[in-house]
Amino acid sequence: MSYTPTAGIITAIEYQGDGAFGGSDCTLLLTVQSEDQGLVHILLPPGAYVLNLHPFQVGDRATFFYSLGAPMPLVFPPRYRAVAAAYTPQGVTAVLDVFDGRLLNSEGTLLLKPSWATPVTLPNGQIFMGNPGNRLILATYSATTRSFPAQTVPEQMVVFCSSSV
Repeated sequence: MSYTPTAGIITAIEYQGDGAFGGSDCTLLLTVQSEDQGLVHILLPPGAYVLNLHPFQVGDRATFFYSLGAPMPLVFPPRYRAVAAAYTPQGVTAVLDVFDGRLLNSEGTLLLKPSWATPVTLPNGQIFMGNPGNRLILATYSATTRSFPAQTVPEQMVVFCSSSV
């Protein structure tokens, strides 16, 4: 499964009641001024994975991941149902992708080089003790090399043991 990110500043947060888009009182509707699409709405359902259980606030910079294969209404501004989200302050980037055995992403553009200090966990926060390769990984990082593929030492890695979030 392929996930697409959109990152930006949260400008409004409200609860999405039962309605046309399948929301509930447990679903947040975030208005985000995204860096790549302008204004977007993000539905954050209770089942979405939120890195470090960060409670989002207006003014936070965050990255949201949604499935390209999921149905979405043709409305403006666009409305995406997030499957995962990460608080990403200025200078921090988040990626959600399947990484191969060398920890190269599916597009061949980013190589993760975790250090001994990189926390590698499961979504429930437990330490992941296996080989993270050939799995879906949510990673955050601050800097990359200018090589191709770009290489980075991730600040954090979350390994999903299934092919979807």
